[in-house]
Amino acid sequence: MSAKFILLFTLCAIAVACSSQQKKAAPKNLNEAILYLKQSSPKAQLDEFKQMEETKAVAEMHFSTGMWIRNKWLWGNRNPPLINYFKSLGLNHPDDISSVIITSLHRELNGKNIDLEGQIKVYLDYWKTISDCDSKQSEIALSTFKQFNKGDKVSIYMPVPEDQDGRNAVYYMCPNENWTFDGKKDLKIEGIVVKKYNINSPKNVFFKVRITSLNRNDTEILMKKVSVGDDYDFSLSGLKVEPL
Repeated sequence: MSAKFILLFTLCAIAVACSSQQKKAAPKNLNEAILYLKQSSPKAQLDEFKQMEETKAVAEMHFSTGMWIRNKWLWGNRNPPLINYFKSLGLNHPDDISSVIITSLHRELNGKNIDLEGQIKVYLDYWKTISDCDSKQSEIALSTFKQFNKGDKVSIYMPVPEDQDGRNAVYYMCPNENWTFDGKKDLKIEGIVVKKYNINSPKNVFFKVRITSLNRNDTEILMKKVSVGDDYDFSLSGLKVEPL
């Protein structure tokens, strides 16, 4: 889909075509949302959207029409009936809901089965995976918190993504729970635990570590410059820590 088409589709859906729909009630369910978008968009744009491969069409509409759906109907509880409709189906995240609406529109335009149940299952399975991973990471963080004490020497390992500008170490977050340290690109920090603490919850645990060694001096931690001798506060969730 061209940038020109994305702009046209967005402007038509938001500014031009939707101007005649200002008094129309906001949709209360999926069928009404599909009908709203069909009636609010010029046929030429709908035809071009229809002819695209589904995955590409939905991905490219995420930041145009999808954003309009989220801003107009979802964020800030702006359309409670529609939000409650999707909540009753198990969907809560605006990104998930807007993607279901756009996917369903694309399938209806192509005469395909919307398969709402199947769409929802994909998101429910995804969030269950995230939830299970979060629970596991929380258990590991608490175990690490209990294992080490003030004054202990530790090694900390952090991934450095290669798809970013510059070198920036991050936590290995869910669902990427099986991350493995790569000494050629990732960051290894050696230091001394100078403080143990939690914030707001016994499970939200942290170490303040005085850095004594870095395997790379050209790598920031979460966009912050660090040097040997610095004290740095590390959340233990998504952090690999070993005794030194």
